[in-house]
Amino acid sequence: MTADDSRVRLLVVEDEQSIRRLCMTVGGALGFHCSEAESAEAALAAGPAVAPDIVIADLRLPNLSGADLLREIKARYPATEVVIMTGHGSIESAVEVMKLGAYDYIQKPFRVEELRMLLRRMEEKIRLVQENRVLRERVETDQELDGIIGE
Repeated sequence: MTADDSRVRLLVVEDEQSIRRLCMTVGGALGFHCSEAESAEAALAAGPAVAPDIVIADLRLPNLSGADLLREIKARYPATEVVIMTGHGSIESAVEVMKLGAYDYIQKPFRVEELRMLLRRMEEKIRLVQENRVLRERVETDQELDGIIGE
């Protein structure tokens, strides 16, 4: 999250427009700033401009897979949380993406409430991490000023 915009930034990477729109609608209803991409390549190209806090990506994308996208996002933006969704899920694929650093794994078709709850949990984590960082910076600043006497 940027200082000038405290809204969570959501990037939805899905080649099926209907699912992409549904995810964006749910994110928008939660007050998120939403962006979309049809492919992993488009998501990576948009990355710096979009600066997502959360990425929801399909596991099966044309060319680069969702797992490949997850690897690249975690390398470029370690603080970004990623959810992988798929209609062709297996325990093996879920374990693989979780090991790569995914926040969670969701199977399509999913219920809107399931997605809403997942996004709320992720938003809470992002806000707590942000708050923790601000508090640490404040404590470090306060410690640096300890012992200074001014008039």
